[in-house]
Amino acid sequence: MKSDLYVALENRQIAPGIMRLSIQRSEATGGMRELPEREIGIKRKTPLNFEAEDWAYSPVEPGQFFMLKTRAVEPLLPRPLSVHEASGDVVVFLYQTRGAGTKAIAALETGDPVLATGPCGRGFPVDDITGRVALIAGGIGIAPFRYLARRLSKSPSISSLVLVAGFRSMLFGLEDIAPFVTEIRVATEDGSAGTKGFVTDIIAPAPFDAVLACGPIPMLKAVKDSCKSAGTRCLVSVEARMACGIGACLGCTINTRSGNRRVCVDGPVFPAEEVLFDGGE
Repeated sequence: MKSDLYVALENRQIAPGIMRLSIQRSEATGGMRELPEREIGIKRKTPLNFEAEDWAYSPVEPGQFFMLKTRAVEPLLPRPLSVHEASGDVVVFLYQTRGAGTKAIAALETGDPVLATGPCGRGFPVDDITGRVALIAGGIGIAPFRYLARRLSKSPSISSLVLVAGFRSMLFGLEDIAPFVTEIRVATEDGSAGTKGFVTDIIAPAPFDAVLACGPIPMLKAVKDSCKSAGTRCLVSVEARMACGIGACLGCTINTRSGNRRVCVDGPVFPAEEVLFDGGE
């Protein structure tokens, strides 16, 4: 893991409040604040073609994240964004604009510099996942599943790959993942698309060999409980507030059966049975 200067290739809204950012490692060296705009090199003129058949090797693992900081003075600290796709020296993020940090990232334009630290954390163990697999996403928790689905779809050990996604009303990100899964199931809280209700209403873990989940904590806990009852392996990607992303500040500590663990370095992906969502289950 290291910090590098990147440049924005594309940063566009794909749904209200939902952005997709592509960045590429810059040819330039030196600190971001000291480097004039004209000296920041851009090797690629367009973002990744999501329909491409050939993808370059990337050291990034599905489920990992980067800490991003723009040239904006505020906020001072970087923001963690989960990797949506990666190829060569290009990384793509799907994110929701919530506070000052993500709003500063949303203001990036093509060619703007961004300081990126990563890849951070422990992702999904792609080589250790086999059989019938369900990806369960809650809202912006769908972000890591494009890259994960693409990687899993190439594995001869995967017999089926089902995406189960829940949203409040507006759908997003499904078209990015559709080419790599055998089935997509959708739930919306307002009933505007798919089944009316929560994502946990449309998934029964028993038919699957593994369930991989990312979303809000109440959803993760419900998925964990249902997988435990069904005897299905479950991995969860946990979201937590972060300041440093490298394990120094302890701000993202969660309770687990192995004691306190840092989401930024010990996770964000954990075996579900290890996480104590209620603090002491």
